[in-house]
Amino acid sequence: MKFLPALFLLATLPFLSAETSSSGLEQSQIKGLLVFELGNGSFASRASQMNATLIPAQKSFTIGFNQEVGPQMEAATSEVEKFMRIRHKEKLPTDSRIEFAFANKHSPKDGPSAAVVCALMAESIITGKEIDPGFAATGDMTATGVVQPVGGVTDKLRGAIEKDCSIVGIPLSNQASISDTYILEGIEPLYEIQIFTLETFEEASNIASVEREEDVQKALDEFTMVQGALKKNPKYIFNAKVREKLQTVRQLMPNHLSAKILLLHSMKKGPDKLSLLGSLNGIEVAASDLSIMVQNESYQTRGGSNDVLSVLVTELHRLRPRLDKRTLEYADANRDLAEFIRSIRSRKVWSEQIQREFNSVLSKVNSERDILLNQKEIQEELSGG
Repeated sequence: MKFLPALFLLATLPFLSAETSSSGLEQSQIKGLLVFELGNGSFASRASQMNATLIPAQKSFTIGFNQEVGPQMEAATSEVEKFMRIRHKEKLPTDSRIEFAFANKHSPKDGPSAAVVCALMAESIITGKEIDPGFAATGDMTATGVVQPVGGVTDKLRGAIEKDCSIVGIPLSNQASISDTYILEGIEPLYEIQIFTLETFEEASNIASVEREEDVQKALDEFTMVQGALKKNPKYIFNAKVREKLQTVRQLMPNHLSAKILLLHSMKKGPDKLSLLGSLNGIEVAASDLSIMVQNESYQTRGGSNDVLSVLVTELHRLRPRLDKRTLEYADANRDLAEFIRSIRSRKVWSEQIQREFNSVLSKVNSERDILLNQKEIQEELSGG
């Protein structure tokens, strides 16, 4: 069976059943987002539903899925079980099993992104702690509780915002994805939702819990006031009182990433360089219409609109100073292709010379992309999240 890549689970409040175990809960329910790759290489999100249930078992305490999932998800769940055994020891519900299941059981699922979410659900069932219904998280996790990076964070952030979540936790190692979002989309995503970086499960649990420490709750409340102001007028980001509140949030919660980047923006010191992955995504999003034009050969249509080509050239010109320098040749190759097509679209007939020139320019785009992605350093950096 072929498994879908890049699963992201969006955690919300575990459903508190009328019956609870002596130490915690017997059932929890999670709304989730499944991030999957489309045929054109882009990503999309869709809502999913996940349930966790504490059931009797003949053997000792275990955690797992009651449906077939891919090997990465199985491995991630195994790490969660080890972590819970170490964390709770004799407090575990003996002769019991926490079973996870997706409401949609028919599509195969895989990916390590569910680890932190599964751990939070298990923690809730074992301890009875309620989770904020507006909290969302993504991240792989080791048996020691260290949060590990995952892919597709930008799409997952967008999915969390679309699901009206108010707080999201992402692995610390993925914070560059949020800087990329800021560079490409501006400050709006940063005040639409409160984004935290996570290094450990403990940090995730402290933010996710309804009953939070005083500093955590104060930081959230202060940022909520900032959100209200910026939703009225984004220019309030330069207001002294807004800046003061952002500074307070940062002092209370240094891992509040939204507050960190917004504070830098208010001082006109926001991030201005895209990560490697952000650079590649920026180039390919800008060039997506050009790619379609080449695939369906509409570039040969005489008198066709040059608007798409002009937009591409303008966008790549805007992005170029912000790109990772290793991607510049690839960006320039796409720009050169767009400019070449724009220069010859008025021709009634393509001569053999023009066709050779076109093939050469197009080949440059493909070769620069291959050269870039075949470098070991690049592959390791991209696979690292």
